[in-house]
Amino acid sequence: MFSKVTTLPAPSATEKAVRSASHPTEQQIASRAHQIFLERGATPGLDFDDWLQAERELTAAAAKRHDAPKPSAASAAPQANSRSPR
Repeated sequence: MFSKVTTLPAPSATEKAVRSASHPTEQQIASRAHQIFLERGATPGLDFDDWLQAERELTAAAAKRHDAPKPSAASAAPQANSRSPR
């Protein structure tokens, strides 16, 4: 017997960018986990907890950046100098 295989469409470039923007890299997590380790006095034994905390913080920060309102084109455009050079 044969089973039917359903192929899903590949995610768009935008979907990939959003996913990667909201998920920190291992290097980013490791760096933040090390900062947390140092901030709590460099006591060993809580490396997994430090990792999870770092991952939560970085993921929340990335989601916050992603959800932040973008400036409109008019407000982002440089302002022209009203005085002419003499």
